[in-house]
Amino acid sequence: MRKLFHKLFDIREGEGLKAFLMFASIFLLIASLLIVKPVRNSLFLVKFGVEKLPYVFVLVALFSALVATVYSKYSRKVRLNYLILTTLLISITCLFVFWLLLHFGYQGDWFLYAFYIWVAIFGVITGAQFWLLANYIFNAREAKRLFGFIGSGAISGGIFGGYLTNYLAPRLKTENLIFFCIGFLIICIFLLWLVWRKSARYVYPEGTFRQRKVNLPDPSDNPVKLILNSRHLAYLASIIGVGVVVANLADYQFSAVASQVITETDRLTAFFGFWISNLSIASLVIQLFFTSRIMKHLGVSASLFFLPIGLFVGAVAILVNPALWSAILIKMSDGGLKHSINKAGTELLALPIPIDVKNKAKAFIDVFVKNFAKGFGGILLIALSIGLGFTIQHISLIIIALIALWTYLTVRVKDEYVNSFRLAIEKRAIDIEKQPLNLEDASVFKSFIKVLDGKSDRQILYVLNLLEDVKNKELVPYLKKLIKHPSNEIKTCILRMALQYDELDLAIEARGLIDSNDQAVRIEAIHYLCKRSDDKTLALKAYIGHDDYRIRSAAMMCASREWKESKDFRKEIDMKSLLNGMLKSFRKKGDDETQKRFIKINAAAVIGEANNSELYPYLNVLLNDESMDVVQAAIISIGQIRANTFVPILIAHLETKQVRKYARESLAEYGEDIIDTLAEHLENTAEDKRKRLAIPNVLALISSQKSVNLLTKNLGQRDLLLRYQIIKALNKLRVKFSVLKFDKQVIKARIIDEIEQYNRILSLWLCQNNLISSDKETGSSRDYSDPVKKARKLLIVALEERLDNNLERIFRLLGLKHPPKDMFNAYLGIKSNKSNLRANSVEFLDNILEMNLKRILIPIVETSKDGIQSTNAQKLFGFTMPTESECLSLILQGDDNWLKVCTLYLIATLRYNKFNDFVTKLTDAPDPMVKETAKYCLKRIGISN
Repeated sequence: MRKLFHKLFDIREGEGLKAFLMFASIFLLIASLLIVKPVRNSLFLVKFGVEKLPYVFVLVALFSALVATVYSKYSRKVRLNYLILTTLLISITCLFVFWLLLHFGYQGDWFLYAFYIWVAIFGVITGAQFWLLANYIFNAREAKRLFGFIGSGAISGGIFGGYLTNYLAPRLKTENLIFFCIGFLIICIFLLWLVWRKSARYVYPEGTFRQRKVNLPDPSDNPVKLILNSRHLAYLASIIGVGVVVANLADYQFSAVASQVITETDRLTAFFGFWISNLSIASLVIQLFFTSRIMKHLGVSASLFFLPIGLFVGAVAILVNPALWSAILIKMSDGGLKHSINKAGTELLALPIPIDVKNKAKAFIDVFVKNFAKGFGGILLIALSIGLGFTIQHISLIIIALIALWTYLTVRVKDEYVNSFRLAIEKRAIDIEKQPLNLEDASVFKSFIKVLDGKSDRQILYVLNLLEDVKNKELVPYLKKLIKHPSNEIKTCILRMALQYDELDLAIEARGLIDSNDQAVRIEAIHYLCKRSDDKTLALKAYIGHDDYRIRSAAMMCASREWKESKDFRKEIDMKSLLNGMLKSFRKKGDDETQKRFIKINAAAVIGEANNSELYPYLNVLLNDESMDVVQAAIISIGQIRANTFVPILIAHLETKQVRKYARESLAEYGEDIIDTLAEHLENTAEDKRKRLAIPNVLALISSQKSVNLLTKNLGQRDLLLRYQIIKALNKLRVKFSVLKFDKQVIKARIIDEIEQYNRILSLWLCQNNLISSDKETGSSRDYSDPVKKARKLLIVALEERLDNNLERIFRLLGLKHPPKDMFNAYLGIKSNKSNLRANSVEFLDNILEMNLKRILIPIVETSKDGIQSTNAQKLFGFTMPTESECLSLILQGDDNWLKVCTLYLIATLRYNKFNDFVTKLTDAPDPMVKETAKYCLKRIGISN
């Protein structure tokens, strides 16, 4: 039974418990909501009647927008598990207070309005938190398989909650149903706690770990402009907005008719509960048996007409006869179609829009457009029913007019959808890792088929990746054709997809591909043949014993996959013995070195795929191999297994140039758990500098608030190169993961420090520059022979480099406080030789910077170095020009080793002896170049060390 259940819902080993817990959690959450909603509706309508319903619609829209704004701002600062726990505890407390007031007979006007609004907000927030948790727990591939099963828990919960309300309301009284909600939410707390423990990681609400290749919207993009500049988005937003207004009007009609026919509170509660359950059943039936077929055969455009047509029929029925049956008809049309066919069509309509634009626009539509439409619907009802005296029947006329507009928008959006999709395929703008939708829409599928029949390898591969989890028999002839394609990547993809189709036999082609020169193709060919074999284990063993070492290695990779996924396979195959045999196979003298390296690299991949602690000793051997290719493969495998025992090895390899990149990426795969260890090495001044310089790059790959906090804490590092790497890492996190929070006060303080440092370096540069200029003009007798000039110019060039580096750090820090793209463009303008670009950048900064930053930064960016004289330096920058002795002393006491080397060389060339104490101390400097130059300096001056 358990196997049948797992096969039916495609739940794989290790996923069952989490999937069930999430199913149970959403079941109880929606059941709670579908109990408290009828309670709210009946209490409100019996007390106020339908006349006050438009006012509460407006209040729900206003308070939802307000709460969404506040919630969005503060939720990012709290870990997701704490956020969910806090929300549920607050909800339980509120429900208990509501019950107390109702139990003692209190039904004040303000209370019933507050109760109505609270229930609406409760439903939005708890649902959003649940799906946020679901997206954290399951990766993109798991989500595609399991979200259907988990989502059915929501529909089941709706059915259960509604029927329970219908049964209990007349028996227990309406207000006592709240206790069931409280009980369900208490169970939810326990279930979600178990889910969190099973996931064994921590995350912030809108962030996830190891998202190294994510393109988030530029924070400077205005969602209104994005929508207005795209006809596709404009039509989509308009369709959603009109749909919300029509739904509000239909809900008003349903509630009005029901409250007129049923006047007793408990009976009205039971009625609402009963029909809410029926709506859920209708939605479930349509979703299971009709949605995918309609999408597949009619396409997204046709699917968008079902809801307006259903509402049109209901509106006409109420216009003709405003009875309870007609009210039920319009509500069934709305509830049954909105969350099934229409939702799938609307989501699919946004598919070809680039993910960064879609994220930004969708957030705006969900928060602003929908709430604005709800509020507008409420105001429209007030104007019509109270201002103009419209009856329930007259409201149908408005609904019909709005449906005509809705239909026009749906017709117009079809062409935009097809055009956007063509463009998305050309630009590869659909992100498969974030794509939870069915891609079998008829019009979409035709576009895919056309690409598969084309000649562009890049587009064919892209479409195959999109369709990898789609099973459609129309693909079979194209898969059969493309298995002979010259591209190895395409052949690899075809072999993976072919396993879904029993009617597709590629055994002959797969046997031929076993001898391919590409190892990935070879692996997938063996995997395909073994999966299609009557005895998978026996077939794999045959390939593992093959004479060709490449085929043996490919078979071992297939075995490691099966070994990880199947308990039964583990009983039949001893991976440790197989791996031991694999590594021993090349230990004979005279074996080809290329063959040895190939086997070792594949052995490392096998260990990473199998991810079993018994195999770790073999990985340690491979990590010490003389071939850097083998070490690289072993390091990549560590990133797959993420065992703590390998962390010191990865950190040690941050010094190894050939594998440093892979060591960084593997460390990042550990996620937030590795950050404390990285912090110890980053903050340890005795640590090897190369390791410390590599750590910010690791942190830049981990999209965690903890990464940002650690890097921000270390912005004051004295080593300038390390400080630059830290700022650069923060820039990467800011651009890639815009949901992370940056402490703007700390960043502002660091900007001020950098500006002050810029001014100090500028004063040193002016001092040295003026010494050369003044001696030329006055004809000084000081010996400025070529060696002296060269030494001073060397120092001047070094100071100019430091000024440039300092300015870059200032603008990078500004990019953490302001939109990064704007700051980058401003920096390019400042660095430009074109006066108009420089002036435009200065004007831009003058308009966006705070007064205290503007006051000290504008003089720096407004004046070129060549335009600064010692006479106006104090006025412009607030510093006094140092003497030569002060200048050299300041450098020798600073932290910049290269400037110290240049200064020591100048002192040695001039044979100054007034800096002997400073120079003598530097003979014990930790930096070897400073140390040796100090010794040379003392020798030139004539002092023996």
